[in-house]
Amino acid sequence: QYLVCKRKLESKKEALLILSKELDTCQQERDQYKLMANQLRERHQSLKKKYRELIDGDPSLPPEKRKQANLAQLLSEAQDRNKHLGEDIRELQQRLGEVQGDNKLLRMTIAKQRLGDDEVGARHFAAHEREDLVQQLEKAREQIETLRYDLQAALDELQDVKEERSFYQDKSDRLNQELNHVLGGHENRIIDVDALCMENRYLQERLKQLQEEVNLLKSSITKYKNALERRKNSKTHSRSSSSALTGVLSAKQVQELLSEDHGCSLPATPQSISDLKSLATALLETIHEKNMVIQHQRQTNKILGNRVAELEKKLRTLEIAGLWSLPGGKDTITFSDPTLPVLQRSRSPLLTFTDKPQKTEVKGEHQERE
Repeated sequence: QYLVCKRKLESKKEALLILSKELDTCQQERDQYKLMANQLRERHQSLKKKYRELIDGDPSLPPEKRKQANLAQLLSEAQDRNKHLGEDIRELQQRLGEVQGDNKLLRMTIAKQRLGDDEVGARHFAAHEREDLVQQLEKAREQIETLRYDLQAALDELQDVKEERSFYQDKSDRLNQELNHVLGGHENRIIDVDALCMENRYLQERLKQLQEEVNLLKSSITKYKNALERRKNSKTHSRSSSSALTGVLSAKQVQELLSEDHGCSLPATPQSISDLKSLATALLETIHEKNMVIQHQRQTNKILGNRVAELEKKLRTLEIAGLWSLPGGKDTITFSDPTLPVLQRSRSPLLTFTDKPQKTEVKGEHQERE
């Protein structure tokens, strides 16, 4: 019992020594906090004094400039003060965390001295809690390793994408140069591939439409040939049936057949009925042809509208990029440089194909009007 009491006495002495040390540290911290409070109080007084001086202002300045100067100075000082206060708050929060940790450690030390190491460990850290902590630590390590592998894989993939991008950039540059050389363009003014693709789409649509128009014209020519052959056959077989219709009528013939005098004197014979049927058939075919022409014209207008929209989009992109501006501006860039010789400003062969459909279209409209 004497030894037990002696051991307890020694532990009490050690606890008292620790408590005295902690008391000294707490007193030192209290003195530091008091010093900081005094410094903050003095700073507050000085700031209050400066604020009063700023409110009073310089009497030599006019009122408006005095207010502006006071407001600017107040704003700058308020920003500085907020910055310093934020630093002080962070420092105080850090100190508070340290003090809380010291208090927790002190309480654990006192509990160890009172109850013993085994009891404290069993009390504060149970076996199942230790197992949970170890499992959480292992899961966190696995997640860290997985994220590290994912990051490395993403970096490798990014490097591959960069290399592929540089390869395709070099390839596109080479293709642009070769295409410019094939089309006979100037070295300092590379032909745009997007513009060529847009022009190619436009030409494909125009070619498709022209093929449809050619088919329509072929069908019309076939119909006219058949009508001429029927007329020749009707003339050779019977001269008396000259009033029979052949499916191709002029405007004058239609007007004569539909006139009132001729209509009233038209006898109700099988020949007249067949003539009227042929007239109706011819008119229906003419209406169908006109509808087809109108449909092709609408399709042409749609193609031209899409072409104009694409060109406007291209011009807008060039204007945003600074490569084109409205005529008469300071930054206007003319793509047809007059300083270049005529041989160097070679015309693109694709433009010749765009001019031909327009000429044929104008000729077709002129023939229709005739």
